Amino acid sequence: MVPQRATPSNDPLPHSRAVEQNGASASALPAIAEALTALLAQDVAHWHEHGFVVVKQRTVRSVFRGSLGGVPVYVKVFRPDTLADRLRDLVRTPRGTTECRALVALRSLGLPAVEPVAHGLASAGASRCSFLVTRALDAAPFAFATAGTAGAERTGALLRSLHDLRLAIGDLHPGNLLLDAAGTPTLVDPSKVRRRDALSLAERANGLAFFCHELDGGALDPAARPLLRGYLAAGDLPASFRAELTLATRRLRAEALPAFGRRATRSCKHTEVPPRHRATPRWHWHLPGLDAAMRARCEAFALAPTAPTKTGRRGSVWLLDQLVVKERDAGKAQKTWRAAYWLLFAGVPQAAPIALRLHAGKGLVFSQRLPNVCLADELRAQRLGPPAIAAAAHSLGGAVGRLHAHGLGNRDLKFENLVRDPATGEMAVVDLDGVRRRAANDSRGRGADLGRLLAAFRAAGAPGGRGTLVAFLRAYLRAWRALLQDPPLRRLLRRAEQRAGEWASAHR
Repeated sequence: MVPQRATPSNDPLPHSRAVEQNGASASALPAIAEALTALLAQDVAHWHEHGFVVVKQRTVRSVFRGSLGGVPVYVKVFRPDTLADRLRDLVRTPRGTTECRALVALRSLGLPAVEPVAHGLASAGASRCSFLVTRALDAAPFAFATAGTAGAERTGALLRSLHDLRLAIGDLHPGNLLLDAAGTPTLVDPSKVRRRDALSLAERANGLAFFCHELDGGALDPAARPLLRGYLAAGDLPASFRAELTLATRRLRAEALPAFGRRATRSCKHTEVPPRHRATPRWHWHLPGLDAAMRARCEAFALAPTAPTKTGRRGSVWLLDQLVVKERDAGKAQKTWRAAYWLLFAGVPQAAPIALRLHAGKGLVFSQRLPNVCLADELRAQRLGPPAIAAAAHSLGGAVGRLHAHGLGNRDLKFENLVRDPATGEMAVVDLDGVRRRAANDSRGRGADLGRLLAAFRAAGAPGGRGTLVAFLRAYLRAWRALLQDPPLRRLLRRAEQRAGEWASAHR
């Protein structure tokens, strides 16, 4: 049976006009119909020549900003890069039309949502791609740091209104909600709206946890108090709601960590991975902070590597002016590269990842070289006074606490693999070969990590004495509790003491 497109029905855009040009088609409000007709005569690749600027580009869609008939607009174009994308828009309802219907439905319920002004299919090479045009607003994406008390409370009230109307928006995060100067929120991307019979406490908690995912404690984080206050202003919920929020936040972070790790090997806003070609080196570039000069430096080194600084059983290491390069087997190099993304998600300070190169069964991992010697060398040279030692202990305790609270461990934690920032006292991890991931509630290996650090502390002469240990443990516990978790500290400390003794005996 040949698949057919969905049967046409009433256009979701009220009082719209049909627009057709060179095989492209759309429905648009009369104010922009003529200008849109002229734009559709051009391929999407040439829209920049007509005043449209790309403001966002993802693997699924691109967003343009411009003007149609004097009306400032944003145009969301769903990219037809794969066969599945093209079939989705040709056989089923185009994605732009689906999102237009969702916006119209939300506005009909009295909810603040951007105004759709056109939707249809545009030309992209030999294919057709779905698009949606919305009226531009003088507003910015919601951010907890800048929303202010009033803006956060109004946003919480909006989330409560959605839930009370039994609406579940699966992709509602701060980037999909705009806040204007007066603190009024507006929905901009309701691509996964579902009407439910009723939302349970768990579903409400999941929605709030997802919206507050960038905060350690989710909706229970101190930074989210105004938002939660606005959510509860319409009426208190059962006492068990707080426990549901805690559970939803823990579960979300546990699921999001491996998902973020997968970004290390696919093109997204964090990573650039060119298409694979046989017998050709494959590069993975970490995009934040990357510039053309750094790319050229990495590529030049890969073509003509110098003599390694050191060589061991796992491979060679080069300590260059601004780079640290490690050569490993391809599989081990990919694991080390992915571990850097895990630490990015967990908020653990590290030497920033730059690139991964895979070729002929070998991998080169490029990372930033931090401008200081390792902690072990600083302690041997007696360069740290009591305040610097206390600051380093506090920073290291917080870093290891965040590492463990996310289900991560590092069996190679030692002072040689830690570098201190002289200006802030922040401790960064510079060797990720020993990083492993377990379930967030699996505490195996945590005591061994602490024992390895305790052994290194004693071997260095216990700098700062008991005060250093107290500063470390306080920061360690605070990191766990900020993530709404409570570690089995007594058991971990017993295991740490045991492992430290074993390590000291083995290295006499």
